[in-house]
Amino acid sequence: MKGRAEMKAFTLEIDDLAALCGFLHAKKLVGLSEKLFRSFPRDGMPAIKKRLHAHGWIRPAERPNTWHFNEDLMQTLAVAVAPELAVVAISRAAKKSIVFYIANNAITEIVIGKDRAVVASLPDVDALFAEVMKFLDAFPGEIAVAHVAGNAFDAGHRVTVDERGNLSTKSTSLL
Repeated sequence: MKGRAEMKAFTLEIDDLAALCGFLHAKKLVGLSEKLFRSFPRDGMPAIKKRLHAHGWIRPAERPNTWHFNEDLMQTLAVAVAPELAVVAISRAAKKSIVFYIANNAITEIVIGKDRAVVASLPDVDALFAEVMKFLDAFPGEIAVAHVAGNAFDAGHRVTVDERGNLSTKSTSLL
């Protein structure tokens, strides 16, 4: 598609994701395990900042004890920290899940692996649906779309995907 924005993706260690979300005052992200977001002791901050700097996520600023953050990454994470909607796709066959966060016209995708997370900014809803379909290549599965209120889902709808890839839901407006 002409003029379509490219997807920006960042691969982070799980602790880097948790630390950067902490800088955005998030104790957790909706749809992700709270175990990923353990609190970091204040005396451990120099080591965390050193690691984030080594990975390229932050760099020292002109003033002492201040830092510049990777702007694209932080804008992408900000959508996940304060979304309006969340979309969770679950592959029961592959035993994995993926979460998308939507705020205004911005979409962030987070995939958690064993020791890394991929955080991506998607250009539009079409890209979100394409990612969900790629992710659900092994059926059965489930897709949930929900409003977000604080740290939890407020109200939402579920679509199940059977072994053949057929969709069903109690909310016909989703199909």
